[in-house]
Amino acid sequence: QFHVTQFRGFEKFVEGRPYYEMPAITARICGICPVSHLLASVKACDAIMAVTIPEAGRLLRELLHCAQFVQSHGLSFFHLSAPDLLLGFDSDPKLRNVVGLIEKYPEAARDGIALRKFGQQAIERLAGERIHPSWTVPGGVNKPLAAESRDMILCDLPLARSIIRRTLKTFKGMLDKFPAEAESFGNMQTMHAGLTDYDNRLQIYDGVLRFRDAEGASIATVARPVDYAKYIGEATMPDSYLKAPYFKPLGYPDGAYRVGPLARLNVCETCGTPEADLELIEYRQRLGRMVHSSFFFHYARLIESLYASERMEQLLNMPEIVDTHVRAEASVNALEGVGIVEAPRGVLIHHYKV
Repeated sequence: QFHVTQFRGFEKFVEGRPYYEMPAITARICGICPVSHLLASVKACDAIMAVTIPEAGRLLRELLHCAQFVQSHGLSFFHLSAPDLLLGFDSDPKLRNVVGLIEKYPEAARDGIALRKFGQQAIERLAGERIHPSWTVPGGVNKPLAAESRDMILCDLPLARSIIRRTLKTFKGMLDKFPAEAESFGNMQTMHAGLTDYDNRLQIYDGVLRFRDAEGASIATVARPVDYAKYIGEATMPDSYLKAPYFKPLGYPDGAYRVGPLARLNVCETCGTPEADLELIEYRQRLGRMVHSSFFFHYARLIESLYASERMEQLLNMPEIVDTHVRAEASVNALEGVGIVEAPRGVLIHHYKV
């Protein structure tokens, strides 16, 4: 049982606030992935305004999200997981951290710092701030991307991608060292949910929400964000403020499903970028079409990092990315709005009523 005793109360203290304040408030839910909350929030606000945002605004939002995936996955893998993987699960806890990593594996530590720096700098060059940026607003973004900033991000991308490639190679070489962990760590048959496009390619900013069962069969597709509540319920836990989402047609707990990197790679057919697709093919050759051991979240996270870096390059090379029309203006035209994105740790839904 997982006890969460903290009550944060965001749902209560946003009552009565204007809808356009929601992105700035709800971004504070998380200091690691504020961009995800910003994007889910502004997408819900777009729905309340009933507008189609300019294409440049949509592309810039996705670009910002890709940069966040790179920095967040870099933090997770290098700072939180690599000490266990490289120093050993039985090593001294006093040294099994990023400091111990710097001492024993300085190159890996430098790679982790450099990769996170790339993602954070890209966010800053796009949005003006690294954490809780106010650039993402209802209707689009509040400032176009300067050509100079685009060029600086493009200039830094090759180093970031080389780090991801090198880390993937290292991790694949370590897989045989952890057979017991791979077999036992959160290895369970569950459903999986994640965003894809209509051709079943991985998506992190926009797309349809798909559910697959443990065998890989597609069992539901949610095309309209507002329809999510037909498929997702939340069970109240007797010993925790945590709520347990579940797939409504199966009830709770049979309808428990997983989200995040492992689930996203289980749900999609392809990533949609060349290098990530090659890695996904190898991943499935090694582990099978549906992967259930939570140990392989690490592997999936690295493939997603590669995808995000490739997608950033694609977006930055689109001529529309520096278009100056980046925001639609409107007031309340609908009384309800839902925004769905993929946060690094899974499907994130903001649902507002005004």
